[in-house]
Amino acid sequence: MLEIVTFTMYLITITDIENPNVEVHRLVFDNHAECVALAKAINQVRDPIVNKKNCRSVINYYYD
Repeated sequence: MLEIVTFTMYLITITDIENPNVEVHRLVFDNHAECVALAKAINQVRDPIVNKKNCRSVINYYYD
C-alpha cells in the first residue's frame, strides 16, 4: 500500500463582475508551504464561501 499526502486549495474566481456566477477550481499541491504561499498571495487562506481553511491535507491510498 502506498500513501500519498497532497494539499488541496479551492480557488474561487469571478469571471465577470456583472455576472453573479462564481467558478471553483481545485488545485492540488505536493508541498504545504507552496500551497499556503499561493493562498496568502491571492488572499484566500480561507475559502470565502464556507470559511474553511484552504491547503488541508488529503491522504490518498494506492494498492498494488
